[in-house]
Amino acid sequence: MSKGQPRILLVDDDDLNLDVLVECLRDEPYELVQAHDGAKALELLRHDRQGFDLMLLDRMMPIKNGLEVMLELKADDQFKWIPVVMQTSAASPQDICEGMEAGVFFYLTKPFDSHVLRRIVCAALEERRKWKSLAHNLRVQVKTIGYLQEGRFRIRSIDEAYDLALLVAQACPNPEKVAFGLHELIVNGVEHGNLQIGYDEKTHLQETDQWEEEIARRQTLPEYADKFVELVFERHRKQIQVTVTDQGPGFNWREYQEISPDRLLESHGRGIAMAKVLSFDSMEYKGNGNQVVCVVNIGNQVAFQQDSVRDLVGREQKEVG
Repeated sequence: MSKGQPRILLVDDDDLNLDVLVECLRDEPYELVQAHDGAKALELLRHDRQGFDLMLLDRMMPIKNGLEVMLELKADDQFKWIPVVMQTSAASPQDICEGMEAGVFFYLTKPFDSHVLRRIVCAALEERRKWKSLAHNLRVQVKTIGYLQEGRFRIRSIDEAYDLALLVAQACPNPEKVAFGLHELIVNGVEHGNLQIGYDEKTHLQETDQWEEEIARRQTLPEYADKFVELVFERHRKQIQVTVTDQGPGFNWREYQEISPDRLLESHGRGIAMAKVLSFDSMEYKGNGNQVVCVVNIGNQVAFQQDSVRDLVGREQKEVG
C-alpha cells in the first residue's frame, strides 16, 4: 500500500471517460494514475514500486477486458486485496454475480454523477484499510490455532468481532478470505441482530457521520448490554463448519444473499453476499435469520475459485466476439 495520499489506478480505453474520472476526483486527496487498457494496468501494478490502494476498472475493453484483469489480479497474492470499483453499463443480476465471483466489491454504473463516484471511492478505500489490517494481523497470529478441533466463543462488540474473526480464520485454509467473511457475518450479528439497526437506518447514520456514536450508545442500553454473538467452530475430516448465532429477532436474509441493483451504489449492504461468494464453500441462514452456518472445505478451495473465474472470462470473450 502506498504511503501518504491514497493512490488510485484509473483504467479505461476511452480518453473521455478517463477525463471525467480525473475531473470528478481532482479536488480529493488522492494521487491518480491512468492506464488505457487492462494489459497496461497489470504492467503498472507489477512494476510501480509505490503500489496502489484502489483500482477503477472499466469492464469492456480491448486487449484485456475487466474480468481478465480481475483473474490475474486475484491470482496474485501481492494484489488480490486491492479493492476494485468496476465501471460498467451492464448491471443486470447476472452481470453483478459474475463480477462478484471475479472479486469485484464495488460498482459504478454508467452514466454516474460525481457525488456517487466520490462516495464509492471513499467506501472502497475504507475497505482497503480494513483488509490490510486483517492481513497484517493474521500474519502475526499464533500458528498453533491451526490445531483447533472445536471451540465455542461469545463476543459483544465490533472490536471483539474483529479479533474473533482473525483468531478463527487462522484455523482455516485461506485465512484471509475466511477472515473477511467471518468478520462481515459476526459484525452483522452485532449491528443488525443484537442492536437491531436496520439497513435504512445505517445508511442515514453513515451519511450523518453518527454510525460509530450510535453503536457505542446502544451497547450501553439495558436492553442490549447483555446480548452476545456466539460462534461455534467444528473441524471434521473434510470440512470446517462455523456457526454464527446472534440474539436478535432475525431479518429477511434472502434480500442480502445477492447484491441488488437497488443497493449497487450504497456504501454498505454487500457483506453477506460477498462472504457467500468469496469466503466459504457454502453458507446457509437458518430459521428467522439470526443463525448462519458456514462451511470451508479442506483442500482445493483456491483452485476451485480460479477455475470458476476462468469460466466467466471465457463466456465473456465469446459474447464480445
